[in-house]
This record gives sequence, C-alpha cells and structure tokens, in this order.
Amino acid sequence: MKRLAGAGIYLILVAVAALGMYELTAKSPTWLGHPLPGWQETYHIERTTGWNQPTGILPVDKLLHEGQEAARYYGLLVHRAN
Repeated sequence: MKRLAGAGIYLILVAVAALGMYELTAKSPTWLGHPLPGWQETYHIERTTGWNQPTGILPVDKLLHEGQEAARYYGLLVHRAN
C-alpha cells in the first residue's frame, strides 16, 4: 500500500512539474522579458484551445483547461520528435 501511495505522489509531482514547465514557457515573455524556445507553439495552443466549464467549479475547470493545453503541447513535441 505504501508503494502505491508513493507512486501516486510521484505521478502527481511529475504532472505538476510538467504543467509548471509548460506555463513557464507560455508566460515567458511576460515573466522573463523574452520568449523561451517553444513559446510560439504554446502561443498557438493557447489561442486554439477552447474554454469550457465542464464542472462549473472555476479552479477545477481552470486546472483541466491548463492540463489540456499542456497535454497538447507535449503531444506536439512528441509528434515532432518522431
């Protein structure tokens, strides 16, 4: 049971780190003063990902939306690598 809990915590940490790296890239012109590599892709993804509220709970919907954008971004990177 402890291994399962540890694996779950690990997966959550990896997901949070991946989302954070995506957001840093997407917001880099504002936060850092210059765009990071990959910024153009994040800009396109942010402009083309529609906003919807499946749960009606703003924090949950925002997290789902940002997760969808990050998943599209990482999917694009994997697709380009192949």
